[in-house]
Amino acid sequence: MKPDLFGSRWLRELLYRLRTEGGTPGKLAGAVAVGVFIGCSPFLGLHLVLCLLCARLLKLNPLLTSLAAHISLPVIWPFLVAGEIQLGRFLRGAPFLSLRPADLRHLNPWHFALDLLLGSLVAGVVLAAAFALPTWWFAKRRRRCPKIQALRERTAYRYLAGGMFHWEFVRGKLRWDPVYFALLRTGALPAAGRLLDLGCGRGILLALLATAREQAERGEYPPDWPPPPHLDLHGIEGNPRTVEVARAAMGGEARLDEADLREVAGLPAATVILLLDVLHYLPAPAQEELLARAAAALEPGGLLLLRDADAAAGRSFTATRIQERACALARRHWHQRFHYRTLAEWRDLLERNGLAATAEPMAQGTPYANVLVVGRKRT
Repeated sequence: MKPDLFGSRWLRELLYRLRTEGGTPGKLAGAVAVGVFIGCSPFLGLHLVLCLLCARLLKLNPLLTSLAAHISLPVIWPFLVAGEIQLGRFLRGAPFLSLRPADLRHLNPWHFALDLLLGSLVAGVVLAAAFALPTWWFAKRRRRCPKIQALRERTAYRYLAGGMFHWEFVRGKLRWDPVYFALLRTGALPAAGRLLDLGCGRGILLALLATAREQAERGEYPPDWPPPPHLDLHGIEGNPRTVEVARAAMGGEARLDEADLREVAGLPAATVILLLDVLHYLPAPAQEELLARAAAALEPGGLLLLRDADAAAGRSFTATRIQERACALARRHWHQRFHYRTLAEWRDLLERNGLAATAEPMAQGTPYANVLVVGRKRT
């Protein structure tokens, strides 16, 4: 990795703490409640200072507290203040304030300040509760399995040294993509041997497996899951920058080679080979040639796990194509071509290479058409 210049590592750690501090449901709801209450207060120029001070005293997430205070955005603030003034007058038993200029000239400033203060106090309490309760409920649902959340967070933390983008990307990928935890939860991977991840990218699955072993040794692994496999981890990736990020995250716990999959002459023998979201980037002949080499490298009884899109999945496949094209444009790969196959074609391709193939959906919680095809080499 590049040397740490101008305290960039310190800055990343600071941003990490700002993003993750006070992560329990109660603390998150408290940060939202305090932020909204301060945002409703009439002390407009002091909102940020008050948020940081209260977050510090109450050990809340300062970033979330400050964001919640943005309930008083410039486009909302005039309506919020007007409503608070009218609420204050109602609570005092005074008639509602007339907004005609002639009536405003005779307004008592002390009564105006009292109405604003009283109204902002009541509105702040009501709105704080209205925003905090859904936050608590949502956070509670996400923390139903704290050991799984800890596994995700500690895996993503490996990528913080590579930059906040990589940390956020891996964190989001582990949260929303079902394939990673499904391989651990279902015991789909063999207990021992060599795992070869072709087109491993940032090495997310490799990092997850290494972290799972650490969590199991600490007694912090989900008890209802099979024990994490103890595999020799080996990844191959063609993008040199991505390989650099993966190596920094793994810290020597996996072998990571930089190579174009289309040009690797011989793949090392492996117990399980992964091709997760890789083949659709290759032309049809290159797909067939790579699968043939992967099948040849498998040990007898070994597994090949292929995750890709099912081109016969209708609207879900359309969503997949749109997402892939958008990602290619974001990476400035203007002329990127994709070659998809139907599930039947993927299975047939594995069968032709001597693998007994089964398949299952692998897009749970997403709008995409991903399937996981499992090929076992016949003995």
